[in-house]
Amino acid sequence: MLRSALNLATLLGLSTAFSISHRQDASYIYIPIEFLYGADSRVTTNITFGSSPSSHPITVVMDTGSANAWIWQSGALVHWGSPYLFDPGPCNLTVPNTTTYNPALSLTSHTQNISSEYVYAGNSKIVQGNLYSNDTLTFLSSPTASNTTSTSSIPNIQLALENSAILRLRDNGSCAPPPSYDKGIIGLSPYIPTNSTAIQGPSFRQNLFSASRIKAKTMVTWFNAPPSTLSTLSGGLLLGAIDTSKFSGPLVRVQNVVESGQVGYYIAKPNITFNGQELVPDQNTTCLLDSGTHADYLPFAPLSALPSRFFNSSGGQLVDENGVVGYNGTCDSIPRDLNLTYTFGGFTSGKTIKIDVPLRNYARGAMLNGGDDGVCLLNLEVGGCTFGAPFYSGAVVAVDDERGVLALARGGVSKDGSGADAASLKIFGTGETFDFV
Repeated sequence: MLRSALNLATLLGLSTAFSISHRQDASYIYIPIEFLYGADSRVTTNITFGSSPSSHPITVVMDTGSANAWIWQSGALVHWGSPYLFDPGPCNLTVPNTTTYNPALSLTSHTQNISSEYVYAGNSKIVQGNLYSNDTLTFLSSPTASNTTSTSSIPNIQLALENSAILRLRDNGSCAPPPSYDKGIIGLSPYIPTNSTAIQGPSFRQNLFSASRIKAKTMVTWFNAPPSTLSTLSGGLLLGAIDTSKFSGPLVRVQNVVESGQVGYYIAKPNITFNGQELVPDQNTTCLLDSGTHADYLPFAPLSALPSRFFNSSGGQLVDENGVVGYNGTCDSIPRDLNLTYTFGGFTSGKTIKIDVPLRNYARGAMLNGGDDGVCLLNLEVGGCTFGAPFYSGAVVAVDDERGVLALARGGVSKDGSGADAASLKIFGTGETFDFV
């Protein structure tokens, strides 16, 4: 039963001018997040583990496209060199101690003998372990953040400890250079009680809810306005609350089109506008919202005329590099006011929401042929439909797993480096959701 005269339609018409007082009788969790400047960066956060004085920050992926939470155990091995499934190959490396967690060094840890195995990216990455650990996790603000008081330290958080990985990756026989690999992943997708190996746990968000650390199964992510130079972007993630200062215009509910057996959040494909020309995607697909993916993938059928129309509409600003989109110039030369605009249909008939993502946010420092050709490679590709870290940099994404609600707003408006604004928070109590703002 509703306990407020404000319904969802009321919320969806609110702007950032709306503010509500901080409720002291309900809990929420704020986690600072980043989109690092690098070709393969995703949405990440920096974590220290337990009570050890030598605990060092580890950068882990905050992944809405997966469900499980894990970190490397001391002495873990990463194997590669074979293109075949489950074949470890001839190459391996030991994960450095600076990116591992040793529960024996923490007085607040508790371990259990529980096995885990997680598969990512079409079986191209498999991680395995045989321990779970419960310990205190401290989420650190970005070094550039102006508000460092909101850093969260949360006791008794459960993570799987992985001791090996197989990367399905060919090698020329030299085993050099070593491949990049994740330092840890915290899955943020909805908790679905099931025996599926894709959702075996630990579930970071569900465990917080079960322990009453948060009173609503809501999550809101945002990024701040980009800095004047191409560099790391800062943002935040709120569990159990919403910060109305982090978006402009209305928060609009969109259709949640996830199907049975899918992991994550799926939305209908949007129309895409660039350089004043709107394109209607022709690929028959839905779109995954995946903060753990480095790029956005546009739903243009590869063999149709639409990819050519997209590049032609750019007036020579964009070039096709085997499906990867490049900017015809240096990364620094991309105009600050040049956006990709995504127009999504709303849950309510007649409503739409436009998300502007600055093209500069897709530039993460990769230049074609070392820059000799003057082409900046973007974290943007044609085919399929996934909205990864670049999309998150321009959008506020709000979800309520209890009710299957998914909503979007225009982000990228708050001050670079800022944390959660206490004066603009609405903290949800038991049974409350976005319609109570």
